[in-house]
Amino acid sequence: KEQVEARNNADNMAYQAEKALEELGDKVPEDVKTQVSEKVSEVRSVLEDPNADTDTIKRVTEELSTVVQQIGAAAYQQAGPPPTGAPDGYAPPPEGQSGPGDDDEDVVEGEFKDA
Repeated sequence: KEQVEARNNADNMAYQAEKALEELGDKVPEDVKTQVSEKVSEVRSVLEDPNADTDTIKRVTEELSTVVQQIGAAAYQQAGPPPTGAPDGYAPPPEGQSGPGDDDEDVVEGEFKDA
């Protein structure tokens, strides 16, 4: 059972790596693309070997995972820093109105029941 899970994890990681390369390929340096492709090939070849032991499968999967993280780092560096200012989805309220978190003295909160 452990070997089946390790094989499934390895196959999923290889698929995710290929998908990430496909989606972010233009933002990833060639050397990172090459490393990822080589690791994906290594994982696939280990998975094709019916005699591959669980430790080998886990090791190549972990190596691929480490290299895939470089895709995200490279894409993040290409994207630049996040914009500054108000957090996403928050715009200041129009003048004269209160926004979330403003204290209104005349508002009384409570529960009520219909009788």
